[in-house]
Amino acid sequence: MDTPSWEQRILDEIDTHADELIGLASDLIRTPSENPPGDCTDVARVIEEYLVDHGVPAEIHDAGEGRVNVLSHLRSEHPREDARHLVLSGHHDVVPVGDPSGWSFPPFSGDVVDGYLRGRGASDMKAGLAGVIFTHALLHRLGVPLAGDVSLASVCDEEAGGPLGADWVLEQGLLQGATGAIIAEPAERTHPTIGQKGSNWFRMTLRGRPGHGSLQPVHGVSANLLAARAVLALQKLWDMETHPSEDVKPLIELSKVHAEEREGYQPGVSAVFEHVTINIGTIHGGSSANVVADTCVVEVDTRVPIGLSRAEVLARVGELLAEEGIEATIEPIGFCSEPNWTLASDPVVSTLVDTLRELSGDPETSGVLQWASSDARTFRSHGIPVLQYAPAELATIHGFDERVRVEDIVLAAKTYALTTLRYVGVA
Repeated sequence: MDTPSWEQRILDEIDTHADELIGLASDLIRTPSENPPGDCTDVARVIEEYLVDHGVPAEIHDAGEGRVNVLSHLRSEHPREDARHLVLSGHHDVVPVGDPSGWSFPPFSGDVVDGYLRGRGASDMKAGLAGVIFTHALLHRLGVPLAGDVSLASVCDEEAGGPLGADWVLEQGLLQGATGAIIAEPAERTHPTIGQKGSNWFRMTLRGRPGHGSLQPVHGVSANLLAARAVLALQKLWDMETHPSEDVKPLIELSKVHAEEREGYQPGVSAVFEHVTINIGTIHGGSSANVVADTCVVEVDTRVPIGLSRAEVLARVGELLAEEGIEATIEPIGFCSEPNWTLASDPVVSTLVDTLRELSGDPETSGVLQWASSDARTFRSHGIPVLQYAPAELATIHGFDERVRVEDIVLAAKTYALTTLRYVGVA
């Protein structure tokens, strides 16, 4: 059977078994895997059981602390000399539900209402994860004679930026030889993400000199006031100039237009692609209202645009504090990565984008940048070209009443399947 025939057969199978796909996504949502705390034992078991029930080899890799990863490999029996190895990946942890009273339906319902699959993780990213798992199992079930290898990597520890998910899997060499990867991270319907800003979180600790509160500001040095001045000084990070390479400038410009015209954000939001953003996440200082604060700790999230590095941003942090005469201890925390991207011309990107354009019928389908971070940074740091695409109702991600259109889940599964066939090839 030639490649076009396999493509049509797989598309027909996805339509025929769409209820199974949605059912798997529902089962994943109904299995809580909030991070924190991050224990993914139960959801990993659901994934393993699905694969085993469909005759697919499954590997459980427990990195400790309940951080369980599930891998599966389909090895080609007739690999070509230039055989490719595609990884279909996703994370099975989700952000916490928050206050359940803020939801209009049970957060772990996993039900379908008015054409939407609902519940925590529906968009980020259990619907997309179900799509890659379903696709992987379908290729095995149909016995597609692949010309290269396909691996499934369902990982944990992504939402909290922990090291025991994709980082651990890649460092262990469990995806050796991968030439490309697709991560089922949420994206706008016809605009996969092919690059992202760098992530540069840090903790800033400032020391003061305690004293009686009634004598401020003439006695004692308030660490809280030092922190306030430091926070204002750090806003100048926005003014840093970027110097992106020529080959990525068109991607930046396209992403700026996309952010405002397609994703519906307010005018001016696209400026974040060319500037350092600064979020003062937490401030903890002092011990009592009547005591001059001797210590204040500020946790900061900065995102680094293409054309700058984390080192340059941190150096500028030191300069800004020095200009204010402020001494502070700076230490990295949480997400830390350089700006990273995969060019639109890379085979894994062009194959998926062309396939999605064909299936969606949208001639403007293209890859764009994102301002958030994900496991894509880890794949790229290991030399694996990667892009992200999954169904999503973007406005509901990390919020209440998370949901995703069922028809988009099916479209994504078809995109994963045809992209795999076209990228890996049929023997």
